[in-house]
Parts: sequence; structure tokens; C-alpha cells
Amino acid sequence: MKDGDLKIITDNLDGSVLVGEPLSNHTTYKVGGKADCLACPDSSEGAAWVFEYARNESIPLTILGAGSNVIAPDNGIRGIVLKLQNLSAGMSFPGGGTIVVDAGVTLIDLARAAADRGLEGFEPIAGIPGTVGGAVFMNAGTKDGDTASLLEEVEVLTGGGKKRAFSPGELSFGYRTSAFQKTDWLILRAIFRLEEGNPDTIREGIDSIFVERQEKFPLDEPNAGSVFKRPPGDYAGRLIEESGCKGLTVGGASVSPRHANFIVNNGNATAADIVELISMMRRRVYEKFNVYLELENEILDSFI
Repeated sequence: MKDGDLKIITDNLDGSVLVGEPLSNHTTYKVGGKADCLACPDSSEGAAWVFEYARNESIPLTILGAGSNVIAPDNGIRGIVLKLQNLSAGMSFPGGGTIVVDAGVTLIDLARAAADRGLEGFEPIAGIPGTVGGAVFMNAGTKDGDTASLLEEVEVLTGGGKKRAFSPGELSFGYRTSAFQKTDWLILRAIFRLEEGNPDTIREGIDSIFVERQEKFPLDEPNAGSVFKRPPGDYAGRLIEESGCKGLTVGGASVSPRHANFIVNNGNATAADIVELISMMRRRVYEKFNVYLELENEILDSFI
């Protein structure tokens, strides 16, 4: 970044700008070195401004949501890290089961707001600790449903600086994949269409999912969700466990004894520990089952 960039960003952004901010404060693994500039806009318009400024000035840009599915490098990230999770991100309910929601809204806030209005459908993804933008980017979901199945439209800012709206059929959604993973577009907001239901029943469904996740996953320890995607016809957790990886430790990172497809930070893990442990798990599974596990966690990087 050039001299003066930080002042320009600070003066123009409707939000906060943190200089030299440790990314360990913003990722659920609790790892990661310092970001040159962590920009936290209060709106989609603010996010679009940062995106455009970085593009026009050729500043490396990294997009971060809730930090719940990522591994931030120990040596930090140069340029701008654009954090889209924010408490003031907007939601509107124009009627007919439609919800218009900014990318920075968390999934649980969205699910509970929909439940209060008697709109059902978000229950399967309510317990995923991420934002709408992150959920759309990776088509987040569970065995009971995914994000794409609820989408009606996604508004983006392209790398060329144009706002465009896409239907789900145009975005190549699949299991934990979307067209966004091969573009430099910024997701601004999404439009969902849900079915009407009983608010109390929907809330009970959300609460039961939270209880189930707390029993099954190590949610009381720093983690970033499922490490690997589900291989066709099987489960990553089963393959990892039967390969003798449960409890395997590198530095401060361990394979969770509660669920083998989770890595937890025991208190002093580094990103390098986590990446090395991932390599060991993947190698053991391949040697035993001849299955190459595909990473679901994302290793953060920048694009210009």
C-alpha cells in the first residue's frame, strides 16, 4: 500500500479501519498474523467502495466474513482485508416469503429473524457459524439442505466494477462449490424465498439443531468447522477416524477426539501447525483408503 492509502480509506469508509490488526482476533481457529489494513464497513455500499478502491489502486485484497472456514497465514496478509461481518448489515422482508439480506449478516441472525416472521427453510444452516456472503460463496449446508436451494438471486460487484444480479442457475452451485470460487467478484447481497410456517415450530427446529451440533462437534474449542469435504459415497470423519487420526497433534493443533473431521486449537496453535496436520490426515487416509480428501477449509490469500 502507498503512503496516504490508509488515510483515504479511513476518511471515506462508513465503518472502522484497523492497522496491523492480528487476524487471530477475527478467525475462529484463532490463528493468523497481522493484516496491513483490516477494513470493516457498516454496509454493502461501504464494502463496494473498498473493493473498488483496491481494484483501482492495485492493492491486494482479501475477503473475510465471519472467519469460520478459513486458515489465516502466520505471516499475516498484505494490502487490505475486507471484513464483511457486521452487526448493522441490513435485512428487509418485502413480502411473499422473500428476504433481501446483505452479505455481512450472520446465518443465525438471518434464521432467527426469518423465524420471527414465520418463514421456514433456514433451519438446516442456522447452526453454521458464518455469514450470508460466505454461505453463498461456498454453498454452505448440511445433510438436510444447502444455501443454493433457498436462493432466488445474488447481487455482486464484478472485478470490472459492474453491479450484476444472477439467478442460482447461473452460478454453478454444487456440493460446497459455486462460480464465485473462480471469480474475483464481491457478493453484496442475496435474495431468498422461503415458505410460511409456524414461528414457534421454526424456533424449536433451530434450537434443536443447535443442541445436536453442540453434542456432535467441538464447538467449545477454537475450530473452523469441517476440515474436508465429504467424499462421494462416504464421510470424511469416518475415513479420518479409521485411519487412526483422532487425537493426532501437531504443535498446538489436534484432531478433535469428538469429531475426526474437526481440528481444534489447543491454545497455542499456528496456521503452520494446522496445515501440517491437514497434510498428515490427508496422507493417512490416502494410504489406507486410496481416497484423496478435498479441503473444505480455505487458506486465505489475496487477489489484485
